Formats: sequence, structure tokens, C-alpha cells
Amino acid sequence: MASTEPTMAARGERYEGMLTSELAVLRGWEWPYVTINGAQDGPRTTITAGIHGCEYVSIRAAVRLAREIDPAELRGQILVVPIVNLPSYWERTAFFNPYDGKNLNRVFPGKATGTFCEALAYFIFNTCITWGNAFIDLHGGDMVEELLPFAGYTTNAAPEVSALARRMAEAFGLPFTNGRDADPNAPGGMTYVSAAKAGVAGLLAEAGGIGQLTMDDVDLLVDGTRRALQAVGNLPGEPQSPGTKFVQRSQTMLAPAAGFWICDVRAGDEVREGQTVGHILSLLGEVVETIQAPFDGTVLYRTTSAAVKPNGILLSVVV
Repeated sequence: MASTEPTMAARGERYEGMLTSELAVLRGWEWPYVTINGAQDGPRTTITAGIHGCEYVSIRAAVRLAREIDPAELRGQILVVPIVNLPSYWERTAFFNPYDGKNLNRVFPGKATGTFCEALAYFIFNTCITWGNAFIDLHGGDMVEELLPFAGYTTNAAPEVSALARRMAEAFGLPFTNGRDADPNAPGGMTYVSAAKAGVAGLLAEAGGIGQLTMDDVDLLVDGTRRALQAVGNLPGEPQSPGTKFVQRSQTMLAPAAGFWICDVRAGDEVREGQTVGHILSLLGEVVETIQAPFDGTVLYRTTSAAVKPNGILLSVVV
């Protein structure tokens, strides 16, 4: 059944439906979702995936969670939207929505009268994300991303919101966790940042990459989400996390010029300050820019595509 708002399953049951929107630019689209209503009272948590439509690891993980979480063991309610950016999914476009050329994860909380992405962000934010007490946004490394699994949360939200998000990240247990201050003046941004500003403890969790459906990474996201749900209080027990390293410093390196990107390092490599990590060539092979590591650290992710535009992401270094 299609609805403009999620229908909650009956107590102790699971419900599958399709979301529709009354916003003009979104008419004709339907988003599959699942609600699970626990046998016991508890918090409400939203799980999304496919904010970037080619991050297949995240989509598969969300679908598995929607099918595998047992209502009998659940406390409270869970809403799962496994593929948010449907146009990007169907057209296989990395990062950007084919309808308006925008990155959906840079326009939250969205705008009702905006472009497709802005309206979609507004719709999902107001019908799904702010519905909950906690929010988990699963990502899977896009078509041109190689990465180490990592999580992100907002450090300067209301104290109780940031504290819960940090507990969720600790429980999730990915190798790295990047806590970031949100810019209060930014007009739009990422899902979990907008959620935190609205009082919902949000977490981004990412594993996978380069357009591959890697089942080990699916397992990472499924198992980590289950532990995060324990930290929230949706699932019983104390999370037995493998631990995470909280990032003290990070820098995303952007392309100073367009060209042909040749990266000399891979995700997980240790680099030294000033080390050459790659070059940007002209389309006829001349070196245009030499890219050097900004400090000693670990390559968290890198762009595997040779084609780069000015200000396009090259790689990220963390310590």
C-alpha cells in the first residue's frame, strides 16, 4: 500500500509499504519501506540507505536488517527506507541525481519547493528522519570511491544528542569514527548533521566501495547496526563492539585543477607529511599538479576515477 507517511506495523509485527509524496516534483515515484513494531515499548529509530544510489553495500545491508530484525526481540519501533535516491539507483549515477545534478547528501533538510533532490530531502527528512529518536544512515562507497570503513557523527549538537550519537558510533565499531562540528550557518548538508540539529541522534556508517557488492562489507554494516540499536535501546543486551579509533584530525584533499588523476596510494596506506600521493595530468599527459600528504596519517578514502574536475575529491587523510 502506498502512503505519504509510513504506516506503523501492528504490535509485534512487520509491515511493508510504499511511500509517495504530494510534492509536485516527486509525483509518480514510490519508495519501498518497512516498519517493525516491537513486542515491547522503546525508542524509535530510522535506518536509511541508498542516499547515493550506487552504494550497493548499504542498500543490501538495509534490506537484510528490515527482513532479519525479529519484532519479538525489538523494543520500540524501526523504520527502514533502503533506497532513498531511486533516480540515481536506476540510472547508475555516482553521487549526483540525474534529474538536477545535485548531491542528495549535501542538501538536507531540503526544501519543499526546490529541485528534485531538495524536495526529496525535505520529504524524507520530515516524514522519516525526524520521526525517530535516533537515525542511522548507511553508505557503501560510491562508484569511484575506495575506502576504509568509517562512521561519522555530529559533535556540537545538543549534549544528549551528541552523546547518544557517540555511543552509537562506539557500538557500531568501524575502524575509524570522525566526529565533526556542524556549521550552524550552513544552508544544507548531510543527513546525520541535519538530524542532529533537529534533536535526533544521527550516525553515518560507510563500508564498501567502487560499485561492488562485497558481502563482507554488508556483514559489517548489518552487525554494526545491530550493535548501534543495542546502544539506542531497541535491541536487548550490551553491544560487544570491536572498538573504533576516533579521528583527531582529518583533511579531504580536493583537485586544484581538472585533469587525469593518478593516485599513488590506496585506502589504508600510511603516509608522511609532504609525501607525494599522486599527480594530476593534462589530457595530453603533462603533469599539472603534484599532490602531497598534508600530515602524517592514514588514507581513509580515495577517488579511483582518473577523471577529476576542479574541487573534486582526491583523497582523505586522517590521524
